[in-house]
Amino acid sequence: MKLWFKKRGLIRSSAEALVLPSSDPPERLQGSGLLEVPTEADVVPIDSEATAVGRRRKGSFGFAERSRDRSRTRSRDGPREQSSEWQPDPLGLSVVYAPNTKRSLDIIFVHGLGGSSRRTWCKNKDLGLFWPGLWLSQEVDISTARILSFGYNANYQSTGPGSILNISDFAKDLLYEMRFGKDEQMQELNIGEVPVIFVVHSMGGLVVKKAFILGHNDSHYLPMIAEIRAILFLSTPHRGTDFADILNRILAVSIFGQSPKQYVADLKRNSPALTDINDQFRHFAPKLQILSFYETLQTTMGPLSILVLDRDSSTLGFPDEISKALVTDHHDVCKYPDPQDINYISVRNAIQSFIKSFGKRRNDSEPAVQQKSAPELDLLLGVCEGPEDDHTFFSERWMSGTCAWMLSEELFLSWLRNRAVSGVLWLHAPPGSGKSIMASYLITHLQSSDLVCQYHFFRFSDQTKRSLGGLLRSLALQISEQVPVFQHALKDLSVKGLRLDKADARTIWQKLFVSILFKLDIGRPLYWILDGLDESDSTQLLPELLSKLSTSSTLVRVLVISRYNSSLSLAFERLSHSIPVKTMSIEKNVDDIQLYVESEMRYLHGSLDFKVHVTRQILKKAMGNFLWVHLASREVLQCHTQGDIEAVLRELPAGMKSLYQRMEINMAQHSKAADIELARRIFTWTVCSHQTLSVQDLSYALQPQLSAFLDLKRTISQVCGQFIVVDGKNHITMVHQTAREFLTTEPNLRCGIDVASGHEEILLRCLHDLLDPGLRGAIESSSAPPFLSYSAVSWFHHLSLAPAGSQASLILLSRFLESESVLTWIYYLAKTAQIKALAHASKAVASFAHRRRRYDSSKSPLLHHLQELELLEQWATDFVKILGKFGADLLKTPFAIYQFVPQFCPRSSATYQQFARHVGKKGLTVSGISNRTWDDSLARLSVGTRQEAEMVKVSDCYLAVSTSQRIIVIWDSISLQEILHLPHQEPITSMCFSNAGDLFVSCGLYNIKVWKVTSGQLLYTVPNPSGSRASTITFARDDSVLLMGSDDRRVLQLPLHATSGGWQVLDSRILSEDSSFPGAYHNSPSCMAFNSNATQIAVGFRGFPLSVWAIDSPRLINRCMRDKGHGRKQSNSWTEVTRVIWHPITGEILGLYLDGSVFRWHPVHNNSQELHSNASGIACSPEGSFFATYDVDGIIQIYNYQHFTLVYQLSWEMPVVDLAFSPDCRRLFDVRGSACHVWEPNILIRFSDTDERGSDVASETGSGTLISMASETSVDTLNSITALAPSPADNYYCAGDDEGHVYIYNSCEDVKTTLWRSSNMMTVELLSWSPSGHRIACAEVGGKIIVKNVIRSTLGLRTTDDTFELKVKIENSQIRQILFNVSSQLLLIAGQVSSQVWSLETDSIIASTLSKNPGSCQRWINHPGSNENLLLCDSESLTVYQWKTLTELSSTTIDAPSASDISLQTHSGAQQDYSTVNQLSPSQSAIAIERFQPASDGSYIILQTSTNGFATQCSSRRAFILPVPAIPDAESIATTGTVPDPLQPLSLPPSVVAQIETVLDIQPGNRLVFLDHDFWLCSFQLNAHPSAVAQFERHFFLPKGWVEADSLALCGLTNDGALLYPRNGEVAVLRCDALATGQV
Repeated sequence: MKLWFKKRGLIRSSAEALVLPSSDPPERLQGSGLLEVPTEADVVPIDSEATAVGRRRKGSFGFAERSRDRSRTRSRDGPREQSSEWQPDPLGLSVVYAPNTKRSLDIIFVHGLGGSSRRTWCKNKDLGLFWPGLWLSQEVDISTARILSFGYNANYQSTGPGSILNISDFAKDLLYEMRFGKDEQMQELNIGEVPVIFVVHSMGGLVVKKAFILGHNDSHYLPMIAEIRAILFLSTPHRGTDFADILNRILAVSIFGQSPKQYVADLKRNSPALTDINDQFRHFAPKLQILSFYETLQTTMGPLSILVLDRDSSTLGFPDEISKALVTDHHDVCKYPDPQDINYISVRNAIQSFIKSFGKRRNDSEPAVQQKSAPELDLLLGVCEGPEDDHTFFSERWMSGTCAWMLSEELFLSWLRNRAVSGVLWLHAPPGSGKSIMASYLITHLQSSDLVCQYHFFRFSDQTKRSLGGLLRSLALQISEQVPVFQHALKDLSVKGLRLDKADARTIWQKLFVSILFKLDIGRPLYWILDGLDESDSTQLLPELLSKLSTSSTLVRVLVISRYNSSLSLAFERLSHSIPVKTMSIEKNVDDIQLYVESEMRYLHGSLDFKVHVTRQILKKAMGNFLWVHLASREVLQCHTQGDIEAVLRELPAGMKSLYQRMEINMAQHSKAADIELARRIFTWTVCSHQTLSVQDLSYALQPQLSAFLDLKRTISQVCGQFIVVDGKNHITMVHQTAREFLTTEPNLRCGIDVASGHEEILLRCLHDLLDPGLRGAIESSSAPPFLSYSAVSWFHHLSLAPAGSQASLILLSRFLESESVLTWIYYLAKTAQIKALAHASKAVASFAHRRRRYDSSKSPLLHHLQELELLEQWATDFVKILGKFGADLLKTPFAIYQFVPQFCPRSSATYQQFARHVGKKGLTVSGISNRTWDDSLARLSVGTRQEAEMVKVSDCYLAVSTSQRIIVIWDSISLQEILHLPHQEPITSMCFSNAGDLFVSCGLYNIKVWKVTSGQLLYTVPNPSGSRASTITFARDDSVLLMGSDDRRVLQLPLHATSGGWQVLDSRILSEDSSFPGAYHNSPSCMAFNSNATQIAVGFRGFPLSVWAIDSPRLINRCMRDKGHGRKQSNSWTEVTRVIWHPITGEILGLYLDGSVFRWHPVHNNSQELHSNASGIACSPEGSFFATYDVDGIIQIYNYQHFTLVYQLSWEMPVVDLAFSPDCRRLFDVRGSACHVWEPNILIRFSDTDERGSDVASETGSGTLISMASETSVDTLNSITALAPSPADNYYCAGDDEGHVYIYNSCEDVKTTLWRSSNMMTVELLSWSPSGHRIACAEVGGKIIVKNVIRSTLGLRTTDDTFELKVKIENSQIRQILFNVSSQLLLIAGQVSSQVWSLETDSIIASTLSKNPGSCQRWINHPGSNENLLLCDSESLTVYQWKTLTELSSTTIDAPSASDISLQTHSGAQQDYSTVNQLSPSQSAIAIERFQPASDGSYIILQTSTNGFATQCSSRRAFILPVPAIPDAESIATTGTVPDPLQPLSLPPSVVAQIETVLDIQPGNRLVFLDHDFWLCSFQLNAHPSAVAQFERHFFLPKGWVEADSLALCGLTNDGALLYPRNGEVAVLRCDALATGQV
């Protein structure tokens, strides 16, 4: 039957064969509806050569060379050409057409289900009608574009088991092809260099949407995704189709053996996959131009003709989407007979329109009109909602003719027309006078006048709109959309990893406005209109920030509209000393009000005289209040008789409060009790909600008590009087802020609101949502309850405002925290990228527990809820620790909160106690580490055991630590991965990053060096001035100049564009002291510091007061006199200052007096404050909210800057020598010993991840919750693990530390036995366990080697008293490796220059050899195929030696073409494996061997190398899976001179190679085990069938705080699959069921 179908060509798919009635002739089958199916020539056996060829990518078909005229002469329904040798269409991304000149854009075509990359776009599948290549490429405006087509295996006819592929898999394949694809000439496609347009058919549209979403969440693809400008959809089932189920059922019973497909199931109408795609895509859609074509003709499917997709499913329904009908069916919507076809013309015109719209963009030097914001800016700013909706809301309430009087006001015109200087106009008016409508009117006016205008409406009812940080982020986003040069600067910040979504207002203002915008000259002024400042959280902070406009090169004119209050008046008065400020009262709105009333009275039935009478009565009581007039007019218009109107006019009270009282009384008197209760609940949700709710949100919120509303919007208007307004987007708000104040403060109201009780009510509703037992399944299936998006991020907000005595809140919250629901909540936060809500929750839960304990203190102890409160306090800590230690991992892998995170938590944590025992199929167990309680340590970054860390500096992206070995080590400041080493080669006295963070300067005793951080390139080396060295150094003038404060009391400058001229004294008057004080004398400065903009310098001396000098106009500003306790400063009372820094915002100085006391002092205002301390050093956070001190006893103390109070203390016995805050104020970096330690205290995490943290510094909201009591923590000191070796025979392993201890551990029983202790407490550098497991060799740093015998018994493992101490002497080198032979009788001791073999039976050297290349890195292993031989690797070749004689037998090179090895692109540093080899000196070798080991079963050899040189990014790493070289016949080699063939490394799929960070082992069954770039332990089947999809399995991850270079170098696998990983002086044993049970 199969052959008959093939020959006759009558049945196009097995699906059609099954639905065809027996009486119908086969000729009735035409088309395939939703599907693209093969035709007669396409039907080939699944295992045919053609199919195999089809799996390989094909090059361009060269369609542009064909005749366009030939295709035009074809008959519309004529027969298609048949190729004598049918070839399937290529898979992957292939070029269809490329212009001869530089391309202007890329157009990518993506087919649908059952389709292919060519024939989908061909009428009758005739390649001569392939319109993208033949016709489109010749069209005007399109011929300069490159055209590509993407093919993927969506052939529903494939046989075998049910497909695991889905839309997401196809999307990932598309992204990979776009990023790594090559053309026929093997040149990079470079997608993303020019704008991209997608043309997609059917399911291809879903694939592209999913790829667009995934690309936004992956930094590898984000720059490329940012260039996607438009998508043209051709009959895409956005909401699915009812035919998907039918097709899968047909496939299940197919006579051809087809199976149901996951990607077909995804097409089911409203399937979870489609719902998830649509929900996420809508957030990104505004950035795109979208055009959706839909079919209008029915498609023939067997005996039926059906409209496959209706218009609703084929369109998205987005506001800016364009949709159009095509007169065609689903099959031919993407196929056209000739270029004159009307459908083709419609599609062509749409593409041309897209291209023309791209060309209209202005040059970067000119302000542009509303460019779409880039995805990078979404990551940088985190603006979820712009101000456009608010503008629309108030614009719709504007009445023509009103507000125009403002345009003739002299003050307004002066503000508008002044192009000389930045300035502020403050308009103030009473509540309800139409301020927001006026603001909306002026915004529209400015926009229509082609002025560059940005705006913001503060809304007290919406937390996101009342924060000052939200205002600044919104302004920055609006400016970036209109000023391209500013947008580019913000993109650069985002690419560097900066995130400001939770930054405080001061930080945003400094980084985006002062540091970037104000340094630009864009040629046109910016106009800011800010409405409702009085509703902001930080009303006085904005005028303070605006003072910086005085230094702006960009002209900014600011219009602020608000109520009047004395604090704002004082703030603007202060601002007027910096920039021009004008104040204007809005008093001329009487005419506007009259115009409004007259307009409303047009709808009043009655005579003209009566309307005039009513108008006069309303105006008489209006008192300039628009809101009162609006409400009064609505009451009048609801009356039915003149008598009723007169009564209303008499009863209407003047003033808003009286009017509100009347409205509330009327509601209470004319409503049923149930309606009053409903109104109260609506008021409660509207007033107390965390964010503005929609009508739909409110409907869900009122459930289940109130449900099944017929029309809730109508219900609101009926039961809530005029207190509630529903805007055009169905958002619910109070009619005015004064209405909110009335309902929440006025006593004895039947509809009044108790705010605390309201928050309690909403809290309970949210917790009930989160306690739903089916919630996890709903989230996983993308069918979560709609109101969950509110409950999940708002319950803790309501908890913080709920009454402390609420019993219901305490009990329900405890129930939530002790159930798995709390993990489901965290899972949802991670899945929706809202994980930072954990910081808010931690703060709220801790605050509630504290308030509850105070509440209970006045009650009987029998009534205290100690157990519940302890649970709350545990989880308050767990929340913030989970965020700090696992937040980044959870964002990438949300389900880890169930499977992995509990195991990594301390034993005493609530997370571990409640959930760690619930281990699933892929469960993880963690043992070997004490881990009893949470600590604040995040990581330890070692600079090496032979050197000390000295100084630390941090930029937005990088962390730099100088060392005693005269080098600077650079890490990524976010991921903490080592990047490069900078060799200064002399003692370093000072260093710093540039303001942009891309340059770094290091100052030595003799030279300063300037480096490019991104590459490690040394840009300049400049000698120090004669007899001088740097005490402090900084970049100035947009990083074009270096300023140095030298130890000989001079300030010098070095222009970086002319370094050949050397250092120049800036001005000899600076620091030229001529005054004298009793007992004072001039000497070398003890400390120096420039302020943040390098305009002032502070200098402290050992024998002179601290002095502050201006640099630009040289003068002494002030000297610091100390208050000796008499309440005033004496002119001759001063104390030596030992450390000095500047506050980054306030212009104050922080310093340390000689006695260790901390002081702050303003050199201009001359006010000061101090507190007692014993500090030896001090640092300030970048945004100025905190400062920290440290001392020689290892104590770090963090203080709140505003209140000058202690909030945190960390104790550790090691002395601290330097300290720095991270740019986001989440971390502390301290330098002590040979490492930089990274800390994440709770106080900083909560601060950095909660909104409006900047308000704590200077706003009236204060920071009371932040400074309630200082928290204290201490750290136990454990010796660092320096060597690690697993037993090759069983579950034991041994570890050595830096104090000379060697222990043996049982990885299964957590039992420890002491093997040996160094008498000199010397660091154990090397360990080697004999292959039989009976001997262990230890090498300490001094060169001593000890060999111990171990005995195994039923009681475990024990050591014998026999100890071999070898007196080893290797000339001119240290011991680099020790290795036993298989019999354990011989021991190889290898050095840099020579190697020796010792006999442990005779305690003597029996063989030795010199290294053929002493400068190279070399490693030895036992030959996997011979007990008598060794293998030596020098990274380029393998050499076979005899054990007993060290005679070289043969040498084989490694054939390492780029396609055969694993080229690893990684950010982690090249580190040596301390278990077998010492750290190479960078001067000795450019290539380090990281791993050289046989596979567990001896089948392969693993080799991994890395670049290991100074000033080199450690990103060039390679790994090889090598075959075991054969044992050569020495005699035949000697006689024939035969040279072995080069070793060919095993080839791995590129998709696997791209993920490998470190290869660990090849386990039995040929499973490659490795760590990927995200530090997941993964495995991959090496001998998979060539046709199998290259997939690797991820088992578990290492928390980011565990990822340290030293630990990564030491880690390894035991013989039963457990991962041994050093962690804080212990060895963690991580077991995964899949690895331990032999499933891998």
